[in-house]
Amino acid sequence: MNWQLTVATGTLGVLLACVVLAQEKKPAAAAVEQDQPAATATGYFEPVGAAELAAGTEQITSLVIKQIVAHGSQVKQGQALVWFKTDDVDKQVEDAETALRLAELKQQEADFTHQQFLKIQTLDLAVAQRAKRDAQQAYDNFIKVDRDQRIASTGFNLKSSKASLENAMEELKQLEKMYQEDELTEESEEIVLKRAKRSVESAQFRLKVAEITASRSLEQVIPREQEQQDDTLARALLQFDKTRRGLDLARQRKEIEAAKGRKAFAKQKQDVDKMRSDRKQMVLRAATDGVVYHGTLSRGKLGEKPSSLAAETTVTNKQVLVTLVNPRALQIRVDLPESALRHVKPGGKGTASPKAFPDRKLEITVKSVSLIPMSNGKHDCVVNVRLDGNEPAVAAGMACDVEFK
Repeated sequence: MNWQLTVATGTLGVLLACVVLAQEKKPAAAAVEQDQPAATATGYFEPVGAAELAAGTEQITSLVIKQIVAHGSQVKQGQALVWFKTDDVDKQVEDAETALRLAELKQQEADFTHQQFLKIQTLDLAVAQRAKRDAQQAYDNFIKVDRDQRIASTGFNLKSSKASLENAMEELKQLEKMYQEDELTEESEEIVLKRAKRSVESAQFRLKVAEITASRSLEQVIPREQEQQDDTLARALLQFDKTRRGLDLARQRKEIEAAKGRKAFAKQKQDVDKMRSDRKQMVLRAATDGVVYHGTLSRGKLGEKPSSLAAETTVTNKQVLVTLVNPRALQIRVDLPESALRHVKPGGKGTASPKAFPDRKLEITVKSVSLIPMSNGKHDCVVNVRLDGNEPAVAAGMACDVEFK
């Protein structure tokens, strides 16, 4: 019995020891769990307020690098960074200045031609006004004088023809009466009577012609002339309006063309002035102290391949050649996984370990988080970082492991 009691007592002691040991391990496990980060991601040290330098010329769009400072160089404000070759640029400026001188002569000729055009237009308008005036005068003369005179003349001619017939008949009548009294010889009588009869016949014929002429004049000729005068005046007025309108439209077209020419010349002159200014920008200088990076940084990242910028490289006027970085003004740009979005909030804390120096733990504070994806499964996140001042220093473009608490 004693040995059984001893075994039971030993077993109970072992169980109690296991329970105590388990209780001691729980806080340690909880502490380990608390030290685990809420989310992790990879980030890149991004310069804040970096200055991107390009040739910035306006008219000279292609340049050849003569010399460029080395990538990673520390430079001072005002220091030359990039030099461009000037031979081709000087030729472009010379050609542009020659073209401008020719354009100036052409513009002077165009201005003179335009002034001549305006003077000729004044003369053409005066001719049209005189033609209109003459047509109006001719119409007024016909309406006020000529038409009534034609009617009166027609009536007078008819009246004269009637009077001539009456006179001839009266003369024949008197002759016949005289001859009945035997005042003349029979031979003379026949001759005179024959002449008188012929005069009567002639007067009768002329009267008939006069009646026909008068009828036609009053019923056809004069009304036709009235219509012709109306038509002539109407056409003259229309022609005047057409001429005046045509002159006005031609003047407007010429004014537009002249303004267009002057504008083109002014732009050409402005372009030459800009080209002369471009010529003075054949050396790029640092706007502030900093470190030179060739090309651009995108979200803190450099290109996959080293920059090919060097002497004899042809570049464009808008191409970024140098990014000037303040090495002490950095932040971290993170491509935050969508799965970590719920754990990262503005103001949140954490640490960043540069991949080059994994033992360093830099304190970070979340500056901003975009809820809108910038690409599939990735959200933009900007993190402020407190640099520790250790050497070698962290540089823009380096990668780091970010842990968010």
